[in-house]
Amino acid sequence: MKSIRIFLDSSVIIAGLASPQGGSREILNLAELRVLIPIISAEVVREATRNIEKKLPAYLPHFYHLFRSLAFIIVEANEESIKKAASLINRHDVKILASALTARVDWLISLDKHFLNIDMDKVPFRIGSPGDFLNSGDFIK
Repeated sequence: MKSIRIFLDSSVIIAGLASPQGGSREILNLAELRVLIPIISAEVVREATRNIEKKLPAYLPHFYHLFRSLAFIIVEANEESIKKAASLINRHDVKILASALTARVDWLISLDKHFLNIDMDKVPFRIGSPGDFLNSGDFIK
């Protein structure tokens, strides 16, 4: 069975840490079991760190533990992907989308509506919420 390469937006990481249940937590659990290959970028790490420090400081130890326990692959966007992403999404989210394009993932998983509104015919992967991904059954095949 081929492992599914997923790009995680910071919103999924934060939600997965903050809730012991739910789709985001399930995604992190599947990544920990090595059913999924979790891919992020330095931008995702910065966003997640900033938001956890600001809104959920009690979860910082859990956040640090997550990075010790999961085999995250950290990818940075190349210029070609940045140009393509800039034509598809607002400038705030370009680096995230571009990193997913560069990483050649199977899925970009986010809770951010900006990503969920991208024209799916213009990217080579699926985009959805944790629930969309889990309901797809792609990781079971």
